[in-house]
Amino acid sequence: MMSRWGCDRCGFVAWTPDRASMREVIGSHLLAHHSEAVSRSDFRTTWDCPYCATTKTAYDTDGAVEEFKTHLHEHVADRIEEGVHIADGVSRDGTVQVAAPVDSADADALRAHFHAAGDLVIAVTANPERTVRLLHEELNGWPRRTVVVSTEAYPFEEAPDLDFSEIPIEVVELDPRLGPDELGETVSRIIDANREAGDAISVEVSVFHEIVRSFDLRTACDFVRMLSTRLDDDGGVLQLYVDADADPNVSTVLNFLDDEIDLKVAAEDGRFVRRG
Repeated sequence: MMSRWGCDRCGFVAWTPDRASMREVIGSHLLAHHSEAVSRSDFRTTWDCPYCATTKTAYDTDGAVEEFKTHLHEHVADRIEEGVHIADGVSRDGTVQVAAPVDSADADALRAHFHAAGDLVIAVTANPERTVRLLHEELNGWPRRTVVVSTEAYPFEEAPDLDFSEIPIEVVELDPRLGPDELGETVSRIIDANREAGDAISVEVSVFHEIVRSFDLRTACDFVRMLSTRLDDDGGVLQLYVDADADPNVSTVLNFLDDEIDLKVAAEDGRFVRRG
């Protein structure tokens, strides 16, 4: 679970692992709104709070700015929500675009966040070993059922520290010649075979770059739309891990899917903000 804060002046929303981490996020954001409240003259820096009558002057510019950010944070700190999940923003039922390099620590932090709240977790990945290791190391306990889908084999024998007989996990190896339609059908069948009443479903797709690279625009869009519709039937959060800034083709496809995306989240240094 995380802390959440939303700016009442714009659409900015941020999530952080804890309340203390939110201080810098809020201070920096509000400083951007009130940059004119900071001035420098006579070798000194002065800030005037737009919320109250407080004014401070100091020779240390950096120190003055940091003090102003802390002061701004205190004015809105009572609006920080605690114990929330990012998926609450889509009522635990929708499609989330995660803007982060697929194999980055920031993407991993979001994977752990989403999957920790899932009863049935389905991860479509090009690196099943990395996914299994992440779940093992970052989650307090395994979901009721985890299914990893990949065109790569998982070398169980290379993880002697994990007793897979005690872990409720299955790895489904797909023929790499299969297309997005067959992949979507596989995920749908996995849901049918493993879902129990009341399950929270978390579906990760970390191969969207590969789909866009290998197939045409319509095929990539249809894959997301059909998978999103499938999850609408049973309830669940679909996460697309994409670094659109690094791939113009992915960016183009996502533009056509804009109406399908319920929430866009950018990740940086363990902090997450709503994008767009």
